[in-house]
Amino acid sequence: MTVRPDYSLSHARYTPFLFTAVGTEKAGPENGGKGGEEITVLTALSRMGVDPWREAARLAELPREEAAEALAASFLNLPDAHWAEGDASGAAMRLVEMLPKLRRRVPAAIGPWLFLTWRFWIGVALVLALIGLHTWGDRFVLG
Repeated sequence: MTVRPDYSLSHARYTPFLFTAVGTEKAGPENGGKGGEEITVLTALSRMGVDPWREAARLAELPREEAAEALAASFLNLPDAHWAEGDASGAAMRLVEMLPKLRRRVPAAIGPWLFLTWRFWIGVALVLALIGLHTWGDRFVLG
């Protein structure tokens, strides 16, 4: 049985970021007079209609400053929440530091080290063997 991507452990690296509290819900008539419940990043992004795990993955790929700006803008657009711009920016900067640092794969440059690898020498040996078989193989078979 395969696990749906929505439930795979690949999202686990974003859990500390998504389940961090960013504020408290205010009491009001829209929530039955209740208030005081914590709002997490997951809750905030969900209320804005954004897939929290996709957004976390997108933010993790961005440079930290850009990710913090994008997250702060999201907080400022959160319905039924009132943030001062400085508060949203500061919270976003702290939260972005919780995102995993994705390692970017840099393609290796072909350089002098290529000649020092065993794969290179195996390839040379195979090419020489094929040339030898092609050149001298007919002499030994036909005899």
